[in-house]
Amino acid sequence: MFIATDLSNRSHCSSMQPISKERLDDQLAHPRTLGSPTFSRRRFESGMLPHQQPSTQERFMIKKRWGLALVTAVVASLALSGCSPSTPESGGPVTLNYWDFLDPSQANPRSKALKENIANFEAANPDIKINLSVVSLGDMLNRLPQSAAAGQAPDVFKMFTPLVPQMAGAGVYSPLPDAASKVKDWLRPTDTLAGPDGKQVAVPYEYRTCALYYNQKILSQIGAATPTTYEEVVDVARKAAAAGFTGFGTGFSDTDNSAIISTFFNCFMTQVDQEIWTGDGQADFATKKGEEFGNFLTKLRDAKALGSNVVSDTYGTVADGMASGTVAMAVLGTERAVSFASQNPDLKWTSLPKASTGDTTGTTIGWTLGIGSGSKHTEAAWKFIEYMTGPEAGAKMATGGEVPTRAATYEQPFFSTPEAKTVNDIAAYVKSNSKPRTYSNNWTSLATGLSQAGQKLTLNGTSGSEFIRSAQDAANKK
Repeated sequence: MFIATDLSNRSHCSSMQPISKERLDDQLAHPRTLGSPTFSRRRFESGMLPHQQPSTQERFMIKKRWGLALVTAVVASLALSGCSPSTPESGGPVTLNYWDFLDPSQANPRSKALKENIANFEAANPDIKINLSVVSLGDMLNRLPQSAAAGQAPDVFKMFTPLVPQMAGAGVYSPLPDAASKVKDWLRPTDTLAGPDGKQVAVPYEYRTCALYYNQKILSQIGAATPTTYEEVVDVARKAAAAGFTGFGTGFSDTDNSAIISTFFNCFMTQVDQEIWTGDGQADFATKKGEEFGNFLTKLRDAKALGSNVVSDTYGTVADGMASGTVAMAVLGTERAVSFASQNPDLKWTSLPKASTGDTTGTTIGWTLGIGSGSKHTEAAWKFIEYMTGPEAGAKMATGGEVPTRAATYEQPFFSTPEAKTVNDIAAYVKSNSKPRTYSNNWTSLATGLSQAGQKLTLNGTSGSEFIRSAQDAANKK
């Protein structure tokens, strides 16, 4: 059960119980979380014609009325009960505010698994309720520092691995409790998930790396074999484009932190054994090895194999193109393997093409869970995180194609069933074909620089070396 109402956050007094001041402050600051679990700004717009949409003034008045109603309820309940609101970690019911980019109301496997895991956690922990807010990565990067500065950060939030040091530097995390150090079976080192002081602030929620996805039907139509090198990818993409398809899907939009081009770049740099930063955090990848990435993109451009909307394409639009059968190939994360298989039986995946100066080993990336700065429920927050990264939840998560992060999870019965074959294959691939990386605190600048450099490459015809130099300069710009 996902709850978003403060009336469940009660103290241990008499029958008429007050809500806590902490939760009242949160609701007054964020009235969109009131009411049903899925209450959001869509609640105003759903079912309304354009001329019926509430004005800015009307929205303000609605929020004001919600705030007044809450204040009235608190005053009345306090007067009737003669009690004070409960204090943090008092042992009474707790509501955790949780930010995740996945929407559990959606029908895809990953969303379904998230919904079931939260419901199972709440059933096992009746005194802890989860108030889930669906927040995109781009919005999260903007809102987390602001929320933390205002003392309103979520109790738990999900964050992309390369961004953990940057967000830690912005002060959005609370330190992990001592209980976190008791978990020893992570499959990858966790010391890179740390703040400026070197203390760990997050734990891995799932692992992924990059893979080459291709449409077997398209490749068969143009008489092409599955490419195993980047040079072969360009040749196959050229043929697919001549047949009316997008030969290779990628995008240079800066939406959601330029996810598609930055993820591909991250994996490619590991393939060619190129460090991205120096020891003092300066971006330093405009080398001969790094230029190979830019040269690959320019060859695709010259082969007319990139999408017509590549400048504005995102991770999501490319994935949709693969699912709909209009894109022949793309490099995306391994988390898409299960959903692609259910969406289009022609979609297959394989290891990354071999780079001329490297191999097929990409970067281990993924999502993490951490506790928000100033959370007054750190014990309950860690209990939730430990469950969501533990064996039971990990096995459920794996049904959506995500790779669990703890060794104990793979002892669950699910992983011995035929249904687990795909995720077992993905887990084995992540283990053998990827390795983790240490990140600096300027990932967003780097990602934006890659998008801008890609736009110049497309619109202005810049070279591969100019692409990689431009991205490096953007990452180092103060």
